[in-house]
Amino acid sequence: MLRADIWVSKPRTRAERQALKRLESLVLSLDKDKRFHDIVGSLEKGWLAFTQARDALRLTNAELPRGDERYRHLDIPAQQAKHLQEIEKQVEYYLNDLRKLVGDENLIRPATPHGVILKYFTKYKDHLFGHPVIIDDDGEIIAVVQRTNNVDEHFFGNEKQHLRRRVGRAHLGRDLEDQPAQAAIAANLRHPDYVRILCGSLDHLHNAFADLDEQALGDATPLVRSNRDSDLQKRVRTLLDQIDGYDLNG
Repeated sequence: MLRADIWVSKPRTRAERQALKRLESLVLSLDKDKRFHDIVGSLEKGWLAFTQARDALRLTNAELPRGDERYRHLDIPAQQAKHLQEIEKQVEYYLNDLRKLVGDENLIRPATPHGVILKYFTKYKDHLFGHPVIIDDDGEIIAVVQRTNNVDEHFFGNEKQHLRRRVGRAHLGRDLEDQPAQAAIAANLRHPDYVRILCGSLDHLHNAFADLDEQALGDATPLVRSNRDSDLQKRVRTLLDQIDGYDLNG
């Protein structure tokens, strides 16, 4: 009931005291149920196995989807490549210990958390390492491919939130499908170096749009939600384009 002291501050009303007393009786009844002790023990074993796997991979909470970016370390590429090599060696040691622990357990349907982890490591280990690096003309490593897709996940999640604010809908499946691929590039306008290369400053952004090829712009997918009149609009647009090609005064 220590949590209750944090959740419900004192002084408490009569209704609050009654609710807390009822909650305490429910908690005491759970303590007497052996089934919960078994479940808790099973969950703790699974959690221990999971944290050991994370430690071997040197994963932190910052690397999880939507993790706190404030604690993400941005090493120089050469250090990142060396770091990944060290992790690969550590994982090999971890898997050797895991095989000894699991023994001859059937990995098709493993019965223990360690067996499950070993099964998936065996299946996907080749995809965990060996990511390519980019090397310049002097042989220096200038970029390392991320070992997770968390960067893409963060970007997709943020853009989905922005889209929901713009359109005001909860279900965005069709909206995301109808967006042209170029819509993702608009996020680059938040980066000053990209803006500087593209048009110098946002004050001159309209000039960059004006320089776009008119034909390429016509072929681009419109940023609109498809509806029951979409096919009709396309047909009308095709007819108008055909009419523009004829001399009506003939």
